Amino acid sequence: MFKEELARSGAVLWGQVIGEIGGPLRIGQMLESFTPEQIEKYVMPVVTGEVSCCFALTEPNAGSDAFAIETTAVKDGNDYILNGKKHFISAAPYADFAIVIAKESRKGEKGRITAFLVDKKTPKHSGFELGDIQVPLSGERIHAELNFNQCRVPAANIIGEPGKGLLLGLKRINTNRASHAAGFIGMAQHLLNLSIEHAKTRVQHGRPIGDFQAIQHMLAEMATEIYAAKCMVYDVVEKIDQGKEDRAGTSMAKLFASEVNSRVADKAIQIFGSKGLVKGHPVEKMYRSARMYRILSGTSEIQKNTIAKALLKG
Repeated sequence: MFKEELARSGAVLWGQVIGEIGGPLRIGQMLESFTPEQIEKYVMPVVTGEVSCCFALTEPNAGSDAFAIETTAVKDGNDYILNGKKHFISAAPYADFAIVIAKESRKGEKGRITAFLVDKKTPKHSGFELGDIQVPLSGERIHAELNFNQCRVPAANIIGEPGKGLLLGLKRINTNRASHAAGFIGMAQHLLNLSIEHAKTRVQHGRPIGDFQAIQHMLAEMATEIYAAKCMVYDVVEKIDQGKEDRAGTSMAKLFASEVNSRVADKAIQIFGSKGLVKGHPVEKMYRSARMYRILSGTSEIQKNTIAKALLKG
């Protein structure tokens, strides 16, 4: 609810305020797999705002297919040597450390996927460099590549059990999708609020445009879809709070909330007319962001795959 309210306020940094970009929400439910030493060294400084982190799973050839990652981790004594490239990583430009998902290579074994804590600024861990800044539609400079070239990481920096890294990552992603969905609702509500105000004050043909049925119907559709999305997201969040895992439900919430947000943004542009097309206008900015959210944190198509798999399995 807090995230929803922040997004509804229209604050530019609503995602960063509660630590989603580089903060505690980057860690999410993976926290339960951290050792006491890892919590003290990495988690607590993130919670207090002293440092920031990023979660590095996506690669140039491994987006929706997480099992296709090519970043490798080879055991070398008490360390692991990481090589590979991560792509479009949120918070990467300013993160002090990364949670890196890599494929562990061992002789005679199929590659296991393991999660590592990798420091960016520690001299001992040279070989970890920030790559190109990747600026999306929103114009935010918060995504970048991460390059690993013979990057040495202590075995003590493994999160949870070796070989269970992808499961940890997917668990975190599941929670984050519900959190993102709440933000989408808030943004959609803000768009609706702006549209209502504009409909009341914009005068054409001698009366407010809100008097015209075409505008009224758009507002009604926006409000109805937002209400439906909110009910869905609240149900999923309640299940997560109770410790119940519902991946299909979370995918439904992320899918529907992101699609609703995008449709609401499109209608808002239509209501504002040429004003809404001007670069820098709040509605124009949110329109670009809303389009991104149908791809980030799992595309709409991936959510449908997850939902269908659960239906057919059940």
